[in-house]
Amino acid sequence: MNLQAKSPPSNTEAEDTILGTCICETDTDTFDTISNIVSLDDFYSHKSKLVFAALQSLSNSGRTIDEVTLEEELKAQNALDEVGGMPGIFGLADKATTPSQAQYCARVVAEKSNLRRLIRECKIAIESAQGESLEYKEIRSSLESQMLEIDKNTSEDYTITDTLDELSEEVDRMGEEDYKPDVVHTTVGRLDSFLGNGGIAAGEVLVLAAPTSCGKSALSLFIAGKAMKHQGTPTAYFSMEMPQKQLMKRMVQVMSGVNMRTIQDGYASDEDKKRFKESSEEAKKLPLYTSHRVKSAEDLVGQTRYLVRKKGVKLVVIDYLQLVPFDGNKGKAEGIADISHRIKQMAIELNVAVILLAQVNREGAKRFGGLQLYDLKDSGDIENDADVVLLMWPSEEDVESSKKKDWKGSYTELVYNLAKNREGMRDVTCFFKFYHGTGRFE
Repeated sequence: MNLQAKSPPSNTEAEDTILGTCICETDTDTFDTISNIVSLDDFYSHKSKLVFAALQSLSNSGRTIDEVTLEEELKAQNALDEVGGMPGIFGLADKATTPSQAQYCARVVAEKSNLRRLIRECKIAIESAQGESLEYKEIRSSLESQMLEIDKNTSEDYTITDTLDELSEEVDRMGEEDYKPDVVHTTVGRLDSFLGNGGIAAGEVLVLAAPTSCGKSALSLFIAGKAMKHQGTPTAYFSMEMPQKQLMKRMVQVMSGVNMRTIQDGYASDEDKKRFKESSEEAKKLPLYTSHRVKSAEDLVGQTRYLVRKKGVKLVVIDYLQLVPFDGNKGKAEGIADISHRIKQMAIELNVAVILLAQVNREGAKRFGGLQLYDLKDSGDIENDADVVLLMWPSEEDVESSKKKDWKGSYTELVYNLAKNREGMRDVTCFFKFYHGTGRFE
């Protein structure tokens, strides 16, 4: 059998039945119900597309749907002759059925449309693979994304019953001793007490912004390390700044409390060396997965989706937003905005907590006395997409003058402000101690 010779999946009889029923029902209720199941692009026949577009126009303008109004609308769109004139309209009306049967036909049309999309996307993937124009990961990511988009379009559920049942069950579990909320605890100072969910909840994006050398990468790594060690939280860490070796050196420093520089310079004790090695072995057991190359926002989402499915990842750290490549045909602000939107959609779609590092502009970095939301670099959409925005800066005029010392060693005193906090206290200002030698925070 020559599969290429077969016509694409379609059912024009079902399409005619849908349109005829909408025409004969006169009010727009049937059309509104049908249009929640199928869209214009789901129709295969060109004639069906023209009639559906005209019905959509009538519905959107609040006009009555019948043979006469449809005729006038098709005339206005210069499409009446293409659908066979009035005889064509009456022919559709003759195929009208009950609204419930029309809904069944709509689901048939949607199914055929999804099959055509599946065939189209698979063909594109095959052509890309055969042409070797893209890498395997990019092809797989694009195909997965399109498959999930088809699933989303076919399984949209507007009801709230399941969510409310889940919420009720969660309330019942709150009184139990082993109850664990679906949040990533930061375990840094008083920060968790200020966040509405006691941490970063699944589906939330926490944007962490600070001037350079203020430890935003170190803070994200510290939070991730604590989450993995104490909560067993599988974590994906996307670092476009550091190679894996440097990232792991920082992680082991945090875990051991030993600055690798002291070992390198010959100042470390035998006990410090032993503790560093033990922490290195312990780090091997962490559910940490790192990536150091991202080609686009879709590639980032594709890699994350793979790690969620294969490794059960619940926390995603992105270091940092402005290093994710974007479409070169767009301006920087628009490109960064698109990436920010996609990351927020990813958090909701994959039900993961996200820590998104971001740069601040030069004016904000130089200003003594604190940062503001408008200091987020390149796009105001970063603020809009975030659930929490944590701004961090030196307590004194600069990092050097903010360095202090206590019994644990040298640290940089940092001020942080929750400039946005959707579920918790907003505009809260407090302090971190950043022990820069080990990457630890208090």
